[in-house]
Amino acid sequence: MSFTKSLLDGLNPFSKKGPVPTSDVSRGMSSKYLTSLIGTPGAGKTVTSNLAFYTARTLQQQLPGFFCSIDDTNSRIKQDIADMEGGHFPPKTRAYNTYAYQAALNMWWGKNSLFGQKSATFAVCDLAGEDQLITSQYASQPGPQAYSQAAKLVEYIYRSQILILAAPASRAPVFDNDTSVEYEEADVKFNPDVRLSDIFDQLIKKRKQQNRPFKGVILVLTKVDMVDKYVEEKWGWDLYENEGHMRAFLNKYFPWTTMSLKTLTDTWSQTEVMILPMFVETKKNSDGTQKKWPDGTPIIDVKDRTIKYNSKGMVNMINFIGRLV
Repeated sequence: MSFTKSLLDGLNPFSKKGPVPTSDVSRGMSSKYLTSLIGTPGAGKTVTSNLAFYTARTLQQQLPGFFCSIDDTNSRIKQDIADMEGGHFPPKTRAYNTYAYQAALNMWWGKNSLFGQKSATFAVCDLAGEDQLITSQYASQPGPQAYSQAAKLVEYIYRSQILILAAPASRAPVFDNDTSVEYEEADVKFNPDVRLSDIFDQLIKKRKQQNRPFKGVILVLTKVDMVDKYVEEKWGWDLYENEGHMRAFLNKYFPWTTMSLKTLTDTWSQTEVMILPMFVETKKNSDGTQKKWPDGTPIIDVKDRTIKYNSKGMVNMINFIGRLV
């Protein structure tokens, strides 16, 4: 499916709900409609947010009446997207950087009329997983200043209406002898499933104390292209089109995270859940291995500055957020 065709599949993302106030955006953040990304280091949080913004920018080029703007005062998301169009993945999010990784994507459909304007604000706090762990007492406190910075970022997450969880398929032990394509960083003692579920459970606990359900949770299964063919051959799973197969993959390789998801939906039946596969294609050598830049990072497969990725999935994410707000 072509990139343009994928985008056109998502006509009018915001047609089912009334207008959403977008004036309450401070330093790139909306206190009411904040969308936060959570995941372990290197899980693909920054890439996920970049692709959501990139997709919206392309939608406004392709679809009459669809508009968007980006407030990136406190982030480098525009530069990251430009770098991705040149084949470079963005740098990893560093911990303890107050206000360093926040951006707001404002989207609206149609011109002002008697019936109002359909709109949504996708405000993102891309939080390094270690920040959340610090404030949740899963790691030692790094010092008063760092703790204070992390705590400020985490407070945004506690106020989020929509939560995005990044679960790296590349780190699932899908191969023989429980091996995976990638591994957590050397200083990380938890596997990605345990760590992600720990973070998620803390957020659920906090929201229960506040009696504030999430509007929606999006579980992004990142780097699916690194395991898709193997699990299809081994289990017959299609990780792109079959949600039942995606859930089967998560049940098997991210059992603690799926348990947390079930706890969430049992606690708040009205909270909507979406599972989204995500990948960015990389250039390959003749033997199938990834081509890499001199610094060792993979080269994104780009043609005419168009990134090759799951554009249809990102349109679905925008639709999902648009319906919720």
